[in-house]
Amino acid sequence: MRPKEHTHKYFLTAGECNAQRQMPITLIAQRVIEIATEHANILGVGYSDMIKFNSGWVLSRMSIEMTRYPGVNEEYSLTTWIEGFNRLYSERNMEIQDGNGETIGYARTIWVAIDMDTRRPSDLTGISWLAETINDRPCPIAKQSRLMPVKEDEATLSAQHRFKVSDIDFNRHVNSVRYMDAFLDQWDIEFFDNNDISRFEIQYIHETHFGDKAHIRTKYNQNIAETEILVNETANCRAKIAFKSKN
Repeated sequence: MRPKEHTHKYFLTAGECNAQRQMPITLIAQRVIEIATEHANILGVGYSDMIKFNSGWVLSRMSIEMTRYPGVNEEYSLTTWIEGFNRLYSERNMEIQDGNGETIGYARTIWVAIDMDTRRPSDLTGISWLAETINDRPCPIAKQSRLMPVKEDEATLSAQHRFKVSDIDFNRHVNSVRYMDAFLDQWDIEFFDNNDISRFEIQYIHETHFGDKAHIRTKYNQNIAETEILVNETANCRAKIAFKSKN
């Protein structure tokens, strides 16, 4: 029997907190990726299973929505389930709860299986039993919206960024969470003292590699940031970030 849900409990240490003494959204994103990987392994479609067919999972899109963030020495948990899939991708959701079992956030993700040589999408229809793992459990947050390019004359923030060794994952391209770091580093510490992230949407378009020099272009208006990372004037990643005032 393949479990349709998987839960992992965590404890937030001081060393994992940000300057605001709470869990950073980048760590939530890391946990989202980790628990998706755990569940895939349990279901028999993890890395060691997929590599036999020269395939692997790549995160294509992720949306995280939080009502509050865990603080130092607080317990929390993530539960994940598969909402659906088609020939090219799988939709997977997560619920984030605090130690008292209160829901404090949700995440939606889209994963694409790719051929490890061609880097093109693989056909998922060969995994016939994957349909048995679909869970009708609701995820109340909105699905990912269409993320638009940021025109140069509309940009209110602009930065240059070079990806380093510490940004690279075992697939030898930029780690999914490092893009989020690059986006968020556009603001100073006082901004985050006064504002929380209520929703973070990100779309991974093209792979970025060690040494790539990127241009980050952002349009910020009424607590909404639309931002993108461009390498050689090609958008490799886009995000939309909604902030809410702490005051």
